[in-house]
Amino acid sequence: MPFVTDTHALIWHLTGDPRLSPEARRVFQNADQGRETVYIPCILLFELTYLFEKKKVEVDVGNVVSMLRNSSNYRVEPMCVPVIQQSLSLSRVAVPDPWDRLIAGTAIHLGLPLITRDQALRDSGIKTLW
Repeated sequence: MPFVTDTHALIWHLTGDPRLSPEARRVFQNADQGRETVYIPCILLFELTYLFEKKKVEVDVGNVVSMLRNSSNYRVEPMCVPVIQQSLSLSRVAVPDPWDRLIAGTAIHLGLPLITRDQALRDSGIKTLW
């Protein structure tokens, strides 16, 4: 089954962070081995750039883009009007972060579970995996 990833889950996978759950780790490892597909919302790349520039993460978006060029199991999902419309279905009170809403909107649009530890997203009623 394909999945959509949240920013922190992808970062933790790429850095080997122990905070990544065993289930999420399994999905990413399967994607690395060509047995799963993980969709990366386009907005995630912008959020990653922002976090890197602020020195909050060590993962450079250039490295992620290189990984994407060499993988058929990680796919960037563009931000489009249906993604934006789906993101608006999430309450701004329940999920106040606009990037999280767009990432979740991508998962809703694709009808796929979102890999996330974010409690607000997990409580929002969308399909998640952690």
